[in-house]
Amino acid sequence: MNSKETKPQVPISKALVANGFLFISGQLGTSGGVLVNTSFADEVRQVLINIENILAEHQLTFGHVVSITIYLTDMRWFDELNLVYATYFKDRFPTRTCIAVAALPKLARVEMTTVASLVLE
Repeated sequence: MNSKETKPQVPISKALVANGFLFISGQLGTSGGVLVNTSFADEVRQVLINIENILAEHQLTFGHVVSITIYLTDMRWFDELNLVYATYFKDRFPTRTCIAVAALPKLARVEMTTVASLVLE
């Protein structure tokens, strides 16, 4: 899995700062534009690596994250998602919503949108 992600391949901003928050567009488990699909856990890890890299570009960490929306194409992966997710969020958990969807771009199984505060409270 690659630690750096390429520019978005669709007409969106990967992240925008507004009103003291960083809004990160939906991230897939892609590396270099290619979906990491060796396992569901690897795909989730790559999504979180991509989010971590965008946070770092803004001198932020997962500790700054206040909200995440997760889209899954199959809720049977919910428990496995949580196992990986828990390795990134340990003490302070952001608010979170998990939604089942029919399909995601690139045949991904998971996508996450993230909101981070520019300051820790």
